[in-house]
Amino acid sequence: MTDTALKPSLAGCLHTTHFLAGSKRQPISNMPISFFKDLTQRRFFSIVLIACIFIALALVKLQPRMAHEPSAALITPVNVIEVKAYTVRPAITGFGTVEPDILLESKSEVAGKITYVHPQLRNGSILLKDTIVIRIEQDDYQLVIQQAQANVTSNRAKFREIELQKNNLKADLNLVHKKLKLAKVELARMQSLIKKHSISKSSRDAQQVNVLQLQQEAQKLSNQLKTLPEQLASAEATLANSVSMVETQQRNLGRTVIKLPFNARISQRAVDENQYVNKGALLFSAQTTNKILINGQFALQHFRMLAKDFKAQKALLKEAFLSGFSSDTFKQLGLSAKVRLAENDSPFWQANVERISSQLDPATRTLGIVISVDNPYSQIIPGTKPPLMQGMYTEILLQGKARTFYVIPRDALHENEIFILNNQNQLERRPVKNLQVQGKMILLSTGLQAGEKLIVSDLFPAISGMQIKATVKTDLQQTIADWVKEQ
Repeated sequence: MTDTALKPSLAGCLHTTHFLAGSKRQPISNMPISFFKDLTQRRFFSIVLIACIFIALALVKLQPRMAHEPSAALITPVNVIEVKAYTVRPAITGFGTVEPDILLESKSEVAGKITYVHPQLRNGSILLKDTIVIRIEQDDYQLVIQQAQANVTSNRAKFREIELQKNNLKADLNLVHKKLKLAKVELARMQSLIKKHSISKSSRDAQQVNVLQLQQEAQKLSNQLKTLPEQLASAEATLANSVSMVETQQRNLGRTVIKLPFNARISQRAVDENQYVNKGALLFSAQTTNKILINGQFALQHFRMLAKDFKAQKALLKEAFLSGFSSDTFKQLGLSAKVRLAENDSPFWQANVERISSQLDPATRTLGIVISVDNPYSQIIPGTKPPLMQGMYTEILLQGKARTFYVIPRDALHENEIFILNNQNQLERRPVKNLQVQGKMILLSTGLQAGEKLIVSDLFPAISGMQIKATVKTDLQQTIADWVKEQ
């Protein structure tokens, strides 16, 4: 019996039952014959109702059970690369502003009117070493030199006069000494003649007076000779002073011509032709073109990662802290640097590590490392690599000693975890430690093995043990190899 045929029968049974339940009971003696007919009909419908219920239950029980078909296992397609070990120089990134190695603020060493200014003495111009850029009027200084030279001539004559006087006094003193000697001999002869009564005493006395006069003259000349050294010293000092005045004025005359002490790029011009300038007035500013400096700022914890390689060179570090760091010292420690503009992916300039700042930056708490670039104007590539000029904001790549790392793309890291395809083609979640981010790549020294398959696709959800269908990304593998080569 179908469900459609069963529904009217059940409805009829329910209607009959409702009819019987709704009829009033009457005594049997009062019941007519029709009552027995109704009673027979009631029993019939009750039997039909019970039969319908049993048939419905039988139909339900006899229905076959629902069979569940087994679902096929879910296989997720992913991209993978083969893990390889590379020799890479670990590096950290910092930023800094270009400053000139030498910034010259040329000031006037003499006062005077400016008679010449080089036509290219303008902001941005590049002029060669020893180029005359400014002249100051020289007439006054030439007159002063002539006066100083005249003083030198006069003082030199006085010095020679005193020297001549000294020589004359020495000659006179020598003659007096000879006369005195002869006079004394004559006095002794007269003394002997007096004893023989050959001459008078008055003749002897006259000779004695002559001896005394010669002695007095010798003493006077000797005293004059003693004062001459002081006079000579004074004259010599005056002469030296006048000579130095000539030299000073000649130097001042030379200071009226201002030349560039090095190949320079002009930063500022402060004077014009026919302008009078005082001593100490600013003339122009210029900076060197053969070298620039950058005070790069690096996070202290990042620099510590590079400094771990210094442990093997404790003796060199001790000597450097005692005698001072130099660019050669940093090269021996394995540190080098590269610089490029921070605004775009321009080519790098090779740089040298010069020194480390004495303190952390108080605002950013970063470590300052000063680097230098030699000849920044000789590596220009038009439209791609402009010269490094003062004020440019640069990105600095500070590199340490080369070591062996497993290099993986930065996108393959998921909250300090990487996804590995195991031998059963299942996903394996693996935590990593001591990772180092370097540009678009991550360097790992532990946590991987060469030859393993690293999943580089984004998975959601990423469930350990899920089945994986892998596709090797050879182009990404080549990208990593090219990146390592650039480093």
